[in-house]
Parts: sequence; C-alpha cells; structure tokens
Amino acid sequence: MIKTLENNFSQNLNYDRILLLSTCPLYLKWYPTNRDIDLFLQIPRILLSPFTQWIISCPSNSIIYCSKDIGKILRHLNHILVRPIEWENVNISNQEFYNDYCKLVSHWSSFLSSILNYSSDDSNIILIKRFIVQHLYDFTLHTNLLNFMKTIPNLISMLLQMTDVQQDEIQLNIYRCLGKLMSEADIKTIASPSKITNVHVKFLTNTIDDSKKKERFYGILQSLKNFVQHDQVKIELIKQNALPLLIRCIIETDFDLIRVKGIVLEILLALSFNNDASLILRQNKNFMTSIRNLVDNTKSNKSNIQRAVEALLWKLEKETEAVTKLTNSKLYKYDIMISYSHSDQQLCYQIHERLVQDGFSVWIDRDNMHGATMIAMAEAIENSEVVLICMSDAYKQSVYCQSEAHYAFERRCHLIPLIMKSYYKPDGWLGIIVSGKIYVDFVKLEFVLAYEKLKKEINQYHKLNMSYSMVKSKENNHQDTSSTVSKPSEEASALIRRRSIAELPPCITQWTNQDVKSFFLTNGLDNTLLLLCTRLDGHRLLQLYEICMINRESMYQSLKGELANIHHRTLPISDYLTFLHEIKRYIPLTDAISQSTSSPLSSPTMCKLM
Repeated sequence: MIKTLENNFSQNLNYDRILLLSTCPLYLKWYPTNRDIDLFLQIPRILLSPFTQWIISCPSNSIIYCSKDIGKILRHLNHILVRPIEWENVNISNQEFYNDYCKLVSHWSSFLSSILNYSSDDSNIILIKRFIVQHLYDFTLHTNLLNFMKTIPNLISMLLQMTDVQQDEIQLNIYRCLGKLMSEADIKTIASPSKITNVHVKFLTNTIDDSKKKERFYGILQSLKNFVQHDQVKIELIKQNALPLLIRCIIETDFDLIRVKGIVLEILLALSFNNDASLILRQNKNFMTSIRNLVDNTKSNKSNIQRAVEALLWKLEKETEAVTKLTNSKLYKYDIMISYSHSDQQLCYQIHERLVQDGFSVWIDRDNMHGATMIAMAEAIENSEVVLICMSDAYKQSVYCQSEAHYAFERRCHLIPLIMKSYYKPDGWLGIIVSGKIYVDFVKLEFVLAYEKLKKEINQYHKLNMSYSMVKSKENNHQDTSSTVSKPSEEASALIRRRSIAELPPCITQWTNQDVKSFFLTNGLDNTLLLLCTRLDGHRLLQLYEICMINRESMYQSLKGELANIHHRTLPISDYLTFLHEIKRYIPLTDAISQSTSSPLSSPTMCKLM
C-alpha cells in the first residue's frame, strides 16, 4: 500500500488507504494490552524500508503543502516504525534499522529546513512544524542515532531558531531534542544557558501545580534531566532559584513516585556535583529527611528510585569521607573495573569476556547497573587497579556513570577511556576526566586490534605499578634498593614523585608563601604554574582557584597565555587539571571561606575536605 503513494505530500487519499495507513497504525500506537515484542518488531521489518523510500522520494519543500490525510499518515506510521517498542526495556539491538533511520532523520531535517522561514501565524504551518519536531525527537530516543544526528549540518542551529515559535508543545520537543544533541561547546557558543534554563523554570512553575498539565510537567522534567549534565545549566538553575521547585517534588507526597520523584532525584544528583547546590541540599533538613525515608520505603525493591536515592545520599554524605581515605595499598581484589552505560552493554560484555579469557579479574555490573548500589560501585572502584571508562553519549548523559567516573577520578585510579560509538568526542565533565589520556577506539578499529591495544595499556600500567610497589616496599623496610632492585624506570620514579604528598596545613587559608611553593613542587608543577604563583600565599591561591572554577576553560587560556608571554613556556592541560584536582583537598566549605576573610582559621576542623 505504501508503494502506491505518489511522491508528494499534497495528495488526498480514499477511505481504504486512510484505514490501512493511518487508522490501523493509530490503533497500534494506543493498543492497551501488553505488547508482543516480536509481533511489533515485525511491523518495521516489513514496512520501514518502503516507508523510507517513499519519504526520501518526496521533495523536501513539498512538506509545506502537506494534506491533512498525509499528515496523519506521517504522524501515525512514523511512530510505530520509529518507536514500535521501548528499546531500553528489551534485550534487542535496533541496529538492523539503523540505515533506514539515518535516511529518515536526514530527510526530516531537510523538511525542517524547508519550512523554517514560513510564518508561524498559519495554523497549518504550526501543525507541520509540530509533527516535524515530534518526529525528530522520536529519533533521539535511539541512542545509536544521536552521534549521527550531531553530524547533520545545521540541525542544532535550526532547532534553536525554532525555539522562538510560541507554541508550548513545539518548544518542549525542541528542548528535549537539544538536550540530547547539544555539547558543552554548543551551549557556550551558539546557545544561551540562561535562556535554556529560563524556559525550563518557566514551564516547571506553570505546570507543577496544574493537574491538567501533568504530561507537560513530566515532559519538561525529562528535558531538564538531559540538560542538567551541562555545567552552565547547573549554574543557571541555581541562579534562577530552581532548586526549591525540585526540592518540593521530593518533600511533598502528592508527586508521582516514578514519573516525578525518580526523575527529580536524578536531576538533583547531577546538581550535587556543583558545590553550591550540594551545600543547599545538605542544609535543607526536610529534604534530607525525605530522601532518607525514601531509602527505607524502597529497600524491599531494588528499583531505580532506591538507586537514585542511595547515589544522592552517597554524594551528599559519604563521598568526601571516602575520597579522603586514600590508601597506598597495592593489594587489589580486581585487575579491572568496567564502568559503562546499559546502552553499550553488548560491546562491554564482549570486552569483559575477552579480558576474563585472558586471565584478568574483572568487576562488572551484569544487572545493567540496576542491582548494585553506589556503595558497591565505590568498593569496586577502590579495589580495582584499572578502571575502564566506556565513553558514549549515553554514558555522559547518565548521572550514575558520572558518579562512578568522578569517584574513580577523585580516587586517582588509573583510567583507560574506551570509545564505544561512532563520531563520539567526550566533552564537559567527561572530557575533563579523560583529558590527556590515550583513547582506545572500539569503533574505528576492528575489535581484535582495539582489544590488543587495550590489553597493552593494561599490562603496561600493571608493570609500572609493580615497579613502583617494589621500590616503595624496599624504602619502607629501610633497605638499600640498589643492592636488590635495579634503578627504577623513569616512569616509576615519576609515579613516586607524583604520589608523595607534602606535609601541608589542612586548610589552604593557613598556607604561607612557602607552603604554596611546596604544593606546586610536590605535584610536579614547579616548571609551569609555580612560575605564575611565586608571590602568592594561601588566601590568594584560594582566590585563583575560585576564579578558575567560575570558568575553567577561559582561565586555562589566560594562564596559558601569561606563562607563554612572560616565561616562554607552554602550560599543558594536564598540569592545569592536576592543579584543580589536587588543590581541592585543601579548599574550605563556603562558611569557612567567609570566616577566613575576616579572621585567620585557628582550627583545621573548620576546613572540611571536599
């Protein structure tokens, strides 16, 4: 039946065609009983290819003249062919439809380009814009399509242009698309974090208490969940006073446990990586009581709710203490811990199986990251010599993956980043964590070659670590290492220097100028950042750190330029990140900072480690 359609969107259809191509798909869309997965997969297997051929055969500008009959067919067929089932809930790959989906999303993008400049005062144009944006959003629900969509010329800029359309459903779906497609760089250069946040806060405010707008409220929470991964949006949410709205969703009992509290908990977990937000949450006694009660109420069911609550409590109450309890023990329970997103499980399991076959002891959560609590994850990280960071859009967007990667980074674990999806480039928090590290690309390379490269990286680090352990063991026993161990390698010596920690006052505001110099020397920054900080004491170094945290990238460029102009040296990004990472243990909380400006700190207990 699809093959008999003309190559345009203006045609009118008879009753039989409307019944088969519009009414039947609509019925399937709203089919009330449990769906037979195999049956519903047969629909795209049979109809997707002819539907794709028909769509791409129609000129892009013909969408402007789309008839009501064709509009219904496009909406109803596109839904059952692009989203016949919830892929996340079944153990099946949608890779078999990938090529057709790429063709479709490219053509839908060209439809958007064709209609973009037409007036939104025309109700028919608004209707067409609405279902174009809806279909584009449907494609973003396929995680393996996201990286391809990011390569479509001008797609993000066209969607941003559409944000001026004053129609709530269009704006909602546009922001849901942008939340999945935009990178940190996109938000900084072509979008306004303030505007993005303002729209979400406005929608939340207007829908949170309106029972008739529940679905819209749920939708805006989902959109915010995608955007909150970006640091600029986190900052704007705090500035625009969004936290009280989100806290309400947890404290008040009227909100749906799954569709509201579960999503809001993940949003708050993402926000907890911001020090200001974390402090606000910890100081709200009603909120802390509510999430502790949620833990108790969900203990019998290892649900997403419990997982989110436990992760948030870990972040707010336990992580700082765990990070500060660094140990020099090299008796690891596992050789490797694999940190991954459920969306990438197929490739991750393949890597896991090869590692086990080659004799490595590997920790991996086979329960699709739903069975293990954050405490179990933390123990796995602490007891693993190497942590594999399996990078993809899904990984970066997962606040649980961020929690794992962040904790491994804070624990100074040896991280090996793996690229899991085509076109993927880490940015934002993930880009910072893996900066300066060698990636193992399991997409560009054949699996065997990529695995051999990974294995080589693991073995090289293990050898280096063993060399370090032997040297330290001899030092601890007060023996002459030269008589029993050959001169340690240059890499091992560097590792020893990096891991030695100077005896510094526990709070940066207590540091003298000499303490500042000792800090830079201890961390191997004497040839770069120390040259710019020779006259600073602890208070002034704290001010430098605070400026860096306001805008890390611009401050890096500023310090890099100053070092080059004055000392004719290059500032490696690794040195800058080392400074930001190592200094954190000495940074006081906000209340301690405010006190330190008026009087010197007399007690190290006022400087809680971060």
